[in-house]
Amino acid sequence: LSLMRNLKTITKKDIELHAAKITHISDFIDKILKEGETTLEAIQKRNKEKVKTFDYNVDENTEVLEEKPEEDIEALENESEVIKFSTAVVAEAIKSGVSDIHIEPYRFNSRVRYRLDGMLAEQEHFSKFLHSNYGAVVTRFKIMGKLDIAERRLPQDGAIPFKIDGKVVDLRLSILPTATNERIVMRVLNKDAGDISLEQLHFEENDLKILRKAIHGTQGLVLVTGPTGSGKTTTLYSILKEVSQPHLNILTAEDPVEYELYGVAQVQIRDDIGYDFSRALRSFLRQDPEIILVGEMRDKETVDIGLKAALTGHLVFSTLHTNDAPSSITRLQNMGTPDYLISAACTLVLAQRLARKTCTECREPDPDVTPKVLADFGFTVEQASRAKVFRGKGCPICKDSGYKGRMGIYEVLNITKTVKEAILRKATTPELREIAIKEGFRTMSDMGREMILTGDLNFREFDRVLSME
Repeated sequence: LSLMRNLKTITKKDIELHAAKITHISDFIDKILKEGETTLEAIQKRNKEKVKTFDYNVDENTEVLEEKPEEDIEALENESEVIKFSTAVVAEAIKSGVSDIHIEPYRFNSRVRYRLDGMLAEQEHFSKFLHSNYGAVVTRFKIMGKLDIAERRLPQDGAIPFKIDGKVVDLRLSILPTATNERIVMRVLNKDAGDISLEQLHFEENDLKILRKAIHGTQGLVLVTGPTGSGKTTTLYSILKEVSQPHLNILTAEDPVEYELYGVAQVQIRDDIGYDFSRALRSFLRQDPEIILVGEMRDKETVDIGLKAALTGHLVFSTLHTNDAPSSITRLQNMGTPDYLISAACTLVLAQRLARKTCTECREPDPDVTPKVLADFGFTVEQASRAKVFRGKGCPICKDSGYKGRMGIYEVLNITKTVKEAILRKATTPELREIAIKEGFRTMSDMGREMILTGDLNFREFDRVLSME
């Protein structure tokens, strides 16, 4: 199935599966290859053909800001074409709304992949030029990111400010040496993402009301939890945007600082010099803050300092990596944090995922999802009988993926008096969940099922995103 999806993405055509004899397949391959040439030899020959030019029109409103001196650029072989190629890779990604750019070397081929709506897809049209000029492309990105072009043994991190259509977009650059060559990954940091309000995150009305009550309090710990890439940073920045006021002193410790926030003192964590989250948090307490954001509760020391700060007149926001909201309490307990401290300091836990939205331009009823299938996934008999489940067929708008854009799926655990008492008696994660449900807690699966019924969420995406919940 993954091969079928890859072929569909590369060819931009619907793929039909047919059975064929091995001999017929071999005969067809032989027709394509020259006489006496093996498949491996054909690949090697193709990749030895150096491609010197890159046929792509780069928008004249696109430029890299604050480059290194010209003499470094002149060291590039095939300079102008490599510059044009590198600019095109970034410009196309930004215009497509991509979150990450991967540039990867392999022995017989090299490729560019974009992560769009959480999924990686190869950009075939870049491959041939990239493979022929891979070393020069790596050097070009090092120059753009102000890195050491001579260092090829150690990982390097940098940043690239990129201007496109009058708008500045920052790229977080990571270069990793591999057995083949150096691998490049760039995170696209769209500055507009730091200006999203809580309303734009589409919380359910009651969940938003509970969240707002917690973040507008005078003290306590609010945790945002979920796997990497689930949108935790965006949610935290939206919370800070909501609570920021001229009379409040707000400090953040981040690794890295992704978006600049007006009126907030943002501090970059530097593990290489021993400036970690716990050390930053201790220094924050001497800076007279009302609100503190700690990028991640990584260890017991950071957790203990954060919880004690939350009990002494500070509002503390932070993140954990757990599958759901109730298991965050268990995670804190497993880190050795006393139950009384968790119970007294925690006010709310928000768990979330990001799911791809079904494309509204090409969605159609999904005949494979029957009422029985829905019932097996927790739908009531009444819900399953009236459900109209959709899937994206694929169209030019969604680039034949069947998905367009992403949306958040949330659960908000309010740490009520009953939940606090359960924490003190060491209730398990399932027990905490059951207690919370009796008080109105709605799980991510509940929210996902509602999204399926409205047609926003594809059933397969529901299964993919919430399979760990």
